[in-house]
Amino acid sequence: MVETTHKAIVARLLDLNRRIEHGVLLPALFPAATDFVQTDPFAFCLAACLDRGTKAEIIWTIPYWIRQDLGHLDPNLIARMSLEQLGDVVSRLPKRPRYYNAAPRTIHEISVIVARQFGGKAELIWQDTPAWQVQRTFEGVYGVGPGIASMAVLLIEKGFGVRFSDLDHPRMDIKPDVHTVRVLYRLGVAEAPTEADALSAARALHPEYPGELDGALWHIGRTWCSALAPACLQCEMRDVCSKRTGSA
Repeated sequence: MVETTHKAIVARLLDLNRRIEHGVLLPALFPAATDFVQTDPFAFCLAACLDRGTKAEIIWTIPYWIRQDLGHLDPNLIARMSLEQLGDVVSRLPKRPRYYNAAPRTIHEISVIVARQFGGKAELIWQDTPAWQVQRTFEGVYGVGPGIASMAVLLIEKGFGVRFSDLDHPRMDIKPDVHTVRVLYRLGVAEAPTEADALSAARALHPEYPGELDGALWHIGRTWCSALAPACLQCEMRDVCSKRTGSA
């Protein structure tokens, strides 16, 4: 019975993931900002590297605001700016990232990597490159851990026309954030609402590609499975969910 339910959960998540538009996963504050991070690879990389404890709508708008402030978002030019100059840019943002003191260094390091290692073309980070190497590049940026790097790799495959090798997929994890952790626990597949249990649950559910579940889990958490007032009757998982809402 449990195995049957888990198969139904995976099938439902994969179906939802296929139907989610890329822009839904990059929810900036206004359409022009969403379009920017969807179409400019460096804007995408910059936002992804800053995604630490701040609302997604703010994170995915930041590259647009920086371009408005500087008149460009050229990694070659930004790489030549000092941390003090970048700190001034961050201080002028309409809304700042949570770790704004660390943001100048993060912005500088991803700019230097793109400018010096990839000739100013951020898309070369992932073109004809295995997923593990792309992840390692992102993890080389100050403040970027495995979770953010995993998220970046998954979003690249979803939105930039990349299909990583099936040999890579088993090692591509979900990003265990507040949404994915909560949803996996409430579905009844994670033992506890922790990052470690969420990772283990996703790997057990879909071992051939755990990260393929990420977008759907995140979308469910933001749309229906909120922390305090989950909209269970509207949720696409309602008939396969254990509805463990007491402590997640």
